[in-house]
Amino acid sequence: MMIVDDEPVILDGLYEFFVKADFADLEIIKVHSADHAIEWLNSLRIDIVLSDICMPGMDGMELIREIVDRWPRCKVILLTGHNEFDYAHQAIRNPCVIDYLLKTEGMDKIRAAVAVALEQIASEEEYNYQTQWFRDKLPRTLPQLQQQLLHDILRRTDKIDYRSLQEEFDTIQLPFQAAERVLPVIIRIEAWRNYETPSDRTLIRYAVANISAELLGDKAEIKAVDLDPVTIACFVQPGPATVSAHTREEAWLKTHRFVHGAMESIQQACDTWLQLSASVIASSNTVDWHELNYSLNRLRLAGYDSMGLGMEKLLKINTLEPEPVHGIMQSRLASSGLLLDYVKQRLLEGSSDWATPLRKWVELAGEDGPEDPLIRWRMLSGISGTLLEVVQELGLTEQALSQQDLSRLLQFNIHTPWPAVISFCHSFFEWITANRKAASRHDEFSILSMIHQYIKLHLADDLSLTRIAREVSLNPSYLSRWYKRATGKSLSDYIADKKLELSKELLLGTALKMHEISVRLGFSDQHYFFRFFKKTAGCTPQEFREQRKPRD
Repeated sequence: MMIVDDEPVILDGLYEFFVKADFADLEIIKVHSADHAIEWLNSLRIDIVLSDICMPGMDGMELIREIVDRWPRCKVILLTGHNEFDYAHQAIRNPCVIDYLLKTEGMDKIRAAVAVALEQIASEEEYNYQTQWFRDKLPRTLPQLQQQLLHDILRRTDKIDYRSLQEEFDTIQLPFQAAERVLPVIIRIEAWRNYETPSDRTLIRYAVANISAELLGDKAEIKAVDLDPVTIACFVQPGPATVSAHTREEAWLKTHRFVHGAMESIQQACDTWLQLSASVIASSNTVDWHELNYSLNRLRLAGYDSMGLGMEKLLKINTLEPEPVHGIMQSRLASSGLLLDYVKQRLLEGSSDWATPLRKWVELAGEDGPEDPLIRWRMLSGISGTLLEVVQELGLTEQALSQQDLSRLLQFNIHTPWPAVISFCHSFFEWITANRKAASRHDEFSILSMIHQYIKLHLADDLSLTRIAREVSLNPSYLSRWYKRATGKSLSDYIADKKLELSKELLLGTALKMHEISVRLGFSDQHYFFRFFKKTAGCTPQEFREQRKPRD
């Protein structure tokens, strides 16, 4: 929920009231102007806006139009200090406005309006995402044909005839423009939880695809397909309303912003309605249809390359590639690199199927390895590099140094018998599979260290859950739950502890005034700092300083 008011006393009062209110999983953001609010709206999905009507530069009704343009399902509650009937009349006509309140009506009335907004959001989600609804919408002939065509496009590597492709789209009612680029997004299931049978998982993948279509379909054209048993790909283009109202560049800008902002909503819906843990990884750039397969592979690998295996990640990846180099040798090396990418992907996700792409890589190289020395050296470097990357990313380096003879990799050269290379690598990959359980613990320690270091260095800055989650590419709600489980305390408690720790250091070790210390700790108001310190330390800052002042 975003609170917008240009009066600091009212803004801080509302913020402090709702921070203490018992609304589970509701993060509060406060902003002092409509322009600042738009900055947040451009970078984050906002569910509820509690806004003053009369503000300098942009009034509440103009802000509503900006909100609806970005997040059509956002709920707006308007506040005013006067009984302005013209505004009230306009507000009532806008479906996103759920209440219009006088500030004099008191906090209880405002709190009740927020509760109503949360109930509406929950009701809409329940209507859209009930499992039975998905069972009633199982794919029939047309959706199956659409899926088949999109899978077929992923196998095409040559330049595509847009006119022919458009005819294919139109024939099976795919709402895409063949001459327009496309934005790829993948959703990777991290934990199936209670879904064990193949039929259950098939149904749930379909449900995830429908969640994506439902949430992104407000502003974009989208179609989702299964890539493998744990990965769903989404293809996105600007929606008709966006295209008709803006230039091509503006339409894509709004679509990028909307899709990237809705990634967290997809995760939350999967968790709430399907009890499913998922990562969402989006391309930061659009691609041509013939580039889709490469881009999707880049997105899939990015999910395994980053820290936090098995955690609910939110990532945006640049999938642009350099111009391809043609030739037989380059083609063979490109195939080698792709197969090794698949080996790496399977090992990082803990799949036992890594042996299949490795076998294809061995077949590509030949029984005795490539005859061309350059190709032989490049393929040898490729498989050695893949092995070392996997060991490092799984946090197994120290264990490998003590249990495996890594020095043998340094001894391999173009004269090393190829069967010896393959035997060593195959044996090492098997060892990785057996020892990868340590990876999650290594990741947790690294992520906790990153979070704690960021908090210590930014105590005076924005330490909202959303901002911290961006630093480690995790879903904010997931981060909150995971942190509590990993450390036994909430993230807000840790931040409060660090602020209290620093405030005591500044009170005893410096001659800074109270308002200066308040600013150092990121408090917008000195009185807010006083209340915080007294609540956590049991005395006022001044009393603390006086009690511990050295006596002559």
